[in-house]
Amino acid sequence: MFRFGRSSRTAGGGLGSPRGAVIVAGAVGAVPAVERAPSPTPARKQHKTSRPSAPANAASQEEAAREAKSRLSEGARWYLEQALGFERSKQDALKQTTKFAIRVAVGGGLIGLFGLLGGGALVQLKRPNPPALIRTNDTSGTTDVIGVIRNGEMPFTEVQDRADLRRYVEMRESYDWETIQDMYDTVKLMTADKEQENYVALFQKDTAPQKILKNQVRVVAKVGAITFVGSTAQVFFSKTIKPMSTVQDSQNGMRPQKTEYWVATISYRHDNLPESGMELERDPTGFRVTSYNVDRDWTRSDAMPVVPALGAKGAS
Repeated sequence: MFRFGRSSRTAGGGLGSPRGAVIVAGAVGAVPAVERAPSPTPARKQHKTSRPSAPANAASQEEAAREAKSRLSEGARWYLEQALGFERSKQDALKQTTKFAIRVAVGGGLIGLFGLLGGGALVQLKRPNPPALIRTNDTSGTTDVIGVIRNGEMPFTEVQDRADLRRYVEMRESYDWETIQDMYDTVKLMTADKEQENYVALFQKDTAPQKILKNQVRVVAKVGAITFVGSTAQVFFSKTIKPMSTVQDSQNGMRPQKTEYWVATISYRHDNLPESGMELERDPTGFRVTSYNVDRDWTRSDAMPVVPALGAKGAS
């Protein structure tokens, strides 16, 4: 018959068997009981089933972070686009303002330039004419009007024509034994057509000045006023006869001088410029006299001429 017994060691809480162990006593001897593992408590099982797993929690956190980042990036992108649009509008407004300012400045400059030009034109139009110069002869009472050259009023061609007329008359009406050949060649070059033939014929006559005056007299011509009647010029000039002392007549230079007054009526034109160097030096403007007639200016002369003018009616 089996009986259950509990040793004193076990009952006293000794180390013979673990808690919950059953010892079966038999006739032969005590048989050790089989040890059974303790079962988990229901409370611990319930706690383990309610806790979420670690991979699922990490995935949800990453998804939430991505959503927050996406929302943040969209908002930042919107604000950035708005800021860039505002800056572009400011730049466009600045460009428009600059263009407008440049146009206003250019318009003001043009208005100022036109005003300056208009003022200059008005000054030229309102400029008073220079006073006329009138020369009066105390002996005869005749008056001559002397033209005054004003800047921009007299053309350059007229000024050059006056210079050519003065030079031509002084060379043609003067006489000097030492320079007569040079004057003859220059006057011949500056005389054209039929008038050139008349001039050459004067020096081939027996009454030519080089045959009568020789080296005893010097004639100095000086041009005064020059006036224009249409395309014809009137040149007023004087001739001073100066006796010269020579070896044959040393007392000839003591004789008194005499001055005469003449008026030359001249028609002229301008040809092409001379091609040779010598002719270009003598007549650089191509001035050509086509008609030359000299009359005595009786308003300032009261005696017959001592030496007839080259081109006067009495000299032909």
